[in-house]
Amino acid sequence: MPEDFRSYESRRRTFLKALGALGATAAAGPAVAGQAAADQAAGYHESLRAELTDSSRQNKQLPAGEYVYDTSEEATIETFSLVGGGTESATTVDSDAVPHTQAERLDVPSADDPSAVAYRGPISDHAVEQGDRLLGVAWVRSDDEAAQASARFGYLDGDGGRVGENFVQRGGDVDPQGEWLRYFFPVEVGEQPGDASVPALELQLGYADQTVEIGGVALFDYSESDVGLDTLPPYDYAGRSEDAEWRQAAHERIEQHRKTEFDVEVLNPGGQPMNAASVDVEMVEHAFDFGSAVSVEHVTGDTEDDEIYRKTFLDHFNKAVVENALKYPAWEGEWDTSNEATRETLAWLDDHEIPTRGHYLLWEEDQTDGGGGMNVDPDLPADEKQAVIAEKIAEHAATFEGDVTEWDMHNHPVWQSNYRSDPDLGWDAVDEWWAAADETTDTELYTNEMGALGGQWQRSQYLDYIEHLVENDYPIDGIGFMGHHQQQWGQLLDVENLLSGIDQFAQFDLPLLVTEFDIQILDRRNAQDVDVQVDYTRDFLTALFSKEAVEGVLSWGFWEEDHWRPTGAYYDSDWTLRENGRQFLDLVFDEWWTEESGETDSEGVYATRGFKGDYRITAEKGALEGEATVSVDDDTETVTVELVPPGKRGGNGKAKGNSKGNGKKNGKGD
Repeated sequence: MPEDFRSYESRRRTFLKALGALGATAAAGPAVAGQAAADQAAGYHESLRAELTDSSRQNKQLPAGEYVYDTSEEATIETFSLVGGGTESATTVDSDAVPHTQAERLDVPSADDPSAVAYRGPISDHAVEQGDRLLGVAWVRSDDEAAQASARFGYLDGDGGRVGENFVQRGGDVDPQGEWLRYFFPVEVGEQPGDASVPALELQLGYADQTVEIGGVALFDYSESDVGLDTLPPYDYAGRSEDAEWRQAAHERIEQHRKTEFDVEVLNPGGQPMNAASVDVEMVEHAFDFGSAVSVEHVTGDTEDDEIYRKTFLDHFNKAVVENALKYPAWEGEWDTSNEATRETLAWLDDHEIPTRGHYLLWEEDQTDGGGGMNVDPDLPADEKQAVIAEKIAEHAATFEGDVTEWDMHNHPVWQSNYRSDPDLGWDAVDEWWAAADETTDTELYTNEMGALGGQWQRSQYLDYIEHLVENDYPIDGIGFMGHHQQQWGQLLDVENLLSGIDQFAQFDLPLLVTEFDIQILDRRNAQDVDVQVDYTRDFLTALFSKEAVEGVLSWGFWEEDHWRPTGAYYDSDWTLRENGRQFLDLVFDEWWTEESGETDSEGVYATRGFKGDYRITAEKGALEGEATVSVDDDTETVTVELVPPGKRGGNGKAKGNSKGNGKKNGKGD
């Protein structure tokens, strides 16, 4: 896996350099200027306001606000100028790539002080007062790899010198890329330093000798509304900073719970210890589950994309869940899914020794409107419905016995409690359904719910539900969490909140598993949305990996073209690795990956420490060589590698004290 990952990344870097050189979505020539572009220019500010006030933004929906600068691109550009040196020139933007049509290209000389050169827009005809909340907007790009800028909103004296503080509250650092990206700058205006001072928004550019393009600049005034700073983009969460207090403790827990010490003992062909032998310890798989949902269509398809899909899954993930095909509506023919293709998918996963989850046995919904359900007649009498569902559960569990490692026995038990709310069904029916599954299969039975770790609006209810199961001796084997995060709902939890939630569920002494992880952001063209997605990917995975009770995190897909929330995918539609995908791979195959080399001591032993998982361990001395492929866990004490003459090398090693086998887990009691 690591070799494939590095090779892919090398190709990606080459691609990105070429993209930057071409200026993929950069300013276009005069040929794009026409009536269509002019119409769009006139509507840019209108469309921007419509976007920010759209109800789809949910908890992040903004009021209309008032434009501080003019509502036309041309007039706003005339308000801004480059001060402190350099040259500026107008340019037309490809209106197919971005919503704005005009920009300025700024050629900036390096300066001793980054603030010495700035693209500035003084405010001369709009009242700004202390306590006002504003939102700056700008689209920025550059072909220069080291390009840099920063936003400032503050006051100027009569000579244009800055006086007072910078009132940009967050997101002020700008990292221009080869494509147009949008930046937001929330402002809370502070005290005016003198009656003659003039407020201004500016981008400071004196960081280097660079060329930067800026367009689509706007500034909203929300002083007539009660908008809070947390509602203004860009969005953040507590615990994000590199020096956040929780990080050190998390890294210490990772060292404690995810790594183990073991010895590599090297023997000569006569069985005697071999000193000064070279040893390479190479991890090949994590014990922790880093999995993904998979699509039957792409596992069984024959297009080039399907081939890339299969290879990407095998390179990056060690566990699977078939996204939709084991749901009752799919398996029973209500949806357009071939059962033969589903069987082929399960066989393909088994052939590649990928443990696979079953999704699901029980979902308290008659029909399929919510994306699943039991596919039963809603008009059935309660006693008949109870019996039909019990039979369905038993049949489904039996049909896939041996194909899955665990079932989501009860899916959405909090969000969908329709049967328990029915006085003619209630908990008695649920009791029978759990019993039907337990009597039919040895496969582990999990619950699965959202809004407990991906957001927390159902955390207390889910805790109550799990407590009921445990106190009443239900055959529950694990607790699943749908780790879906929607930025527009503010579901990126403060990290301490996330950690405390994990601890609350860990008290039940059951394995915890994030079954459906993704982070949906508002817009991938918003640079700061992408940045926060990357950082929360890092912090969510780190928090979960650090907790001993957690056994894995499964992403809910990885490719934009086959993802229910495309902004959350790790790969673009053309298989370009996104920043959040790179973060995932950097953690799983770099920071949390073990590759060590050394020599045996006088007793023929090389002592090492590594992440728990499967390893390929090779040793050699002179012409002798040997190899062992083993699983390493807390029970592993010593891995023995026996050296043999050239040409006889094979899997001739063994592990002492190692109780974990390779391949699939085998249900309860494994």
